[in-house]
Amino acid sequence: MEEIQTDVLVIGSGLAGIVGALEAESAGLKVLITGKFSIGMGTNSSLAGGFFAAETTNYSREDHLNETLKYGKGLSQQRLVRILTDRARECIEKLMEFGVPLFEGRRGYEVKGEEGSYLLPGIILMRILIERLKRSSVGLLPGAVIFELLIDEDRIIGALGFFRDGRPFFVHSKAIILAMGGAGGIFIRNDNQKSILGDGYAIALRAGVPIFDLEFIQFYPFVLAEPKLSSIILIPPFPKEMKFLNEKGEDPIEALGIKCDYHQAIIFHRDYLSIKLYEASQKGDIYCDLRGVPDWRWERFPLNFLKKSKFPFRQRPFLISPAAHFFMGGLKIDDFCRTDITGLFASGEIVWGIHGANRLGGNALTECLVFGRIAGQSAAEYAQGREFSLTESMKKRGEKRIKEYLKKRKGIFDNPRDLLKEIKNLAWKYAGPIREENLLKEGLNQLDSIQKKIERIYPERVKDLFLKRDLENILLILQAILKGSLLRKESRGAFFRKDFPNQDDENWLKNTSYRIFKGEMLISHQPISN
Repeated sequence: MEEIQTDVLVIGSGLAGIVGALEAESAGLKVLITGKFSIGMGTNSSLAGGFFAAETTNYSREDHLNETLKYGKGLSQQRLVRILTDRARECIEKLMEFGVPLFEGRRGYEVKGEEGSYLLPGIILMRILIERLKRSSVGLLPGAVIFELLIDEDRIIGALGFFRDGRPFFVHSKAIILAMGGAGGIFIRNDNQKSILGDGYAIALRAGVPIFDLEFIQFYPFVLAEPKLSSIILIPPFPKEMKFLNEKGEDPIEALGIKCDYHQAIIFHRDYLSIKLYEASQKGDIYCDLRGVPDWRWERFPLNFLKKSKFPFRQRPFLISPAAHFFMGGLKIDDFCRTDITGLFASGEIVWGIHGANRLGGNALTECLVFGRIAGQSAAEYAQGREFSLTESMKKRGEKRIKEYLKKRKGIFDNPRDLLKEIKNLAWKYAGPIREENLLKEGLNQLDSIQKKIERIYPERVKDLFLKRDLENILLILQAILKGSLLRKESRGAFFRKDFPNQDDENWLKNTSYRIFKGEMLISHQPISN
């Protein structure tokens, strides 16, 4: 087993992870950053629309605070929201120093490429940050998949995992930052990177860290659903000529009474649009029609991004669907990004508390930037002056775990890729935009049978090792979502129960806590504390 030693280990290489790594490195520490695949580009940050919600000339810090809290529907941690809005502007100025082309808009700042560029803003952002990372002393560990954290007496001492070729490794670290993103990829319909499967949530839960509000998942209403095309979002600004049609040629959105353009609707009514379009899609296909858009708009972003595809977007309507987009729930942190485990920090989508029941458009990147910097600073401060403390018994425990992961057995098992597709379909059917008791219970029953199939898998090939871990992680997170959704008997923000369609502040102004104790998932509810 390969042994690696570092002061600060950053697990995850999106915006939050890279910013955190650079901050820790600036304190003069040895820093290592990992990625499941390539560093930076295999993350949701690279798919982002490039908008950072933040204080501007015409949008005050208080405006940002109040809108974030409004869309959180009472479940946000106000102290964290205040940190987000207070520090957003200074963090954006830091990005500008790195060379990121950010331009002020009405509600924040946008990454913009050169005139005529079809590159996604997220690609532009991440390329610049990756170059910055390569010029630093931060060690890069691409293709390194973390399987679990190692903890000794409630203090982090390292992490265990495998390289993509199957070689095991152990990283001994004084401090660890979890910046592994959310879990949108567990749904068959999602706009996330394929690798975003809830690894961070699962790793944290198994390490004894509580997760909050996992049942709150944001769905994006306008996502490509054509077979053989990538499930990418339709990125605003939207042309005024854009239309939506059902199979009868009717506009399914027209009757919803939304009194603003689609660009504003995607920011302020994302949850409502997703629920209603999901309902409509259960009765028949939904199409987006761009045939009336003038030629000159196809030469500008974002339509020029679609234009480079071989699909005839300009000639005929194309299928769209709501899709899983963002997880509001995650790890509990304090003002310094510390978790309940000493030496373990977290930042980015994996964190809970800022968005409440629904995320305001533009706050995802801002959260990664602000709390990524704080996590890096805090982890560096914690690690400075500390000694490495790996005991022989802990080392042997790590070696034992590696042998357990690699253990082979006799017998056949279902194709893991088939099981992956099955569990993703199950997630969409039973934990999608609209939930109700009968479906939630049915979903849990079906998960029980899938769990037995997953348990039979052993690493006959190297890829089976990783597929089994992906399946185990998805199973754990999906069980939590279904159970948590069953317990919450109301609708709030992005969470919608068809059998309890109203928000119930009297009984459900509470956060949901998920914790594993002696192998069992324990779910409880805690009154809001701000």
